[in-house]
Amino acid sequence: MSTTNSSTGKPLLSLAQVSKLLSDETRWRLLREMSKGEMLPTADLAKRAGTTPDSAYKHLIVLNRMGVAVQRYRGFFAMTPAFLPPAGSTTLDLGHCVVKLDTPLE
Repeated sequence: MSTTNSSTGKPLLSLAQVSKLLSDETRWRLLREMSKGEMLPTADLAKRAGTTPDSAYKHLIVLNRMGVAVQRYRGFFAMTPAFLPPAGSTTLDLGHCVVKLDTPLE
């Protein structure tokens, strides 16, 4: 689970968590979609991320265990409010690094 930065009040992930979070392209794509602030069913997130619902669900559970995603209803996920970037921003502050979610993956 994450801890909190005492100066900003924002959650911090350990360096190992950040590495795991960003090491998979599917998790990156899911983060990018969830950073828009919508609560979406797994099937919609999977479609937007270009993967299958089963694969998306596995990655969403990883994000949930890290505290980055929250499951609101059965099968509906959203980014944890503390991690949401400000409206209109595509920059995600993970504590050890700042991620620009609009950066192309390829």
